[in-house]
Amino acid sequence: MSKPRIVRVLHSARIGIAAAIAVVAATASAHAQQVHTMPGAACQTASSAQTLYYSVVSVANRTDSTKSAICPIVRSNGTQRWSQIEVYVRDLHSTANITCIAYARANNGLAGTGWQDTRSTVGEGDQVLVFPAPAVGLPNHGPYAIVCSLPPMEEINQPSFIASYVVFEP
Repeated sequence: MSKPRIVRVLHSARIGIAAAIAVVAATASAHAQQVHTMPGAACQTASSAQTLYYSVVSVANRTDSTKSAICPIVRSNGTQRWSQIEVYVRDLHSTANITCIAYARANNGLAGTGWQDTRSTVGEGDQVLVFPAPAVGLPNHGPYAIVCSLPPMEEINQPSFIASYVVFEP
């Protein structure tokens, strides 16, 4: 006794859908990446005194001199290069820029086997500083950080700040 035509069509459709889902899942896993978004408030002042100001997610310089913030980079895949790092900032100084340096060091903290790259804002406003994947290999599982210099505040309640930073990993 043969199956009715509708049952055979439904069975074939289920097999086709299952095959399509398997292809999509395999493609997605081949292109999957880890994305870590950190608030600017995760950054710490680079001086011994607490000179930065923290909000819910950002860290700002409300002083009359340039201050630096150290932002730790969290990684899930410490044996490969990251794909990209983006630092979201607001530069509200008319002549000074925000400058950020991304660092990778060996586990012992030495720079000899490490890497660094520098990016700066251009003009005022909301900007994204993009650090592409390093051209060289990074130390496996080493400490990684971004250090940003924030210009002084020129106008009342108009500080330059780091809003967030994002690490894209393969």
